[in-house]
Amino acid sequence: MKNLKIKKLGKTIIPANQQKEHGDTVAFELVEFTINFFNAVDTFILDTKINKDGTQSVVDGNGWIKDGYILQE
Repeated sequence: MKNLKIKKLGKTIIPANQQKEHGDTVAFELVEFTINFFNAVDTFILDTKINKDGTQSVVDGNGWIKDGYILQE
């Protein structure tokens, strides 16, 4: 069975005068993922972006988490 734990780390808010060049993105946040896949535990940190509508998605990704994966609160 696969078990996923998410721990939010540092957040960087884009200053208002620079938000136009980043489109809908208002902040970036590092997120630590820990996956327990049949007792094989892997921990890694990925960058995410937070949009004006409150959605948070993974930037790029890796073999476990795909680019664009939406984090649920």
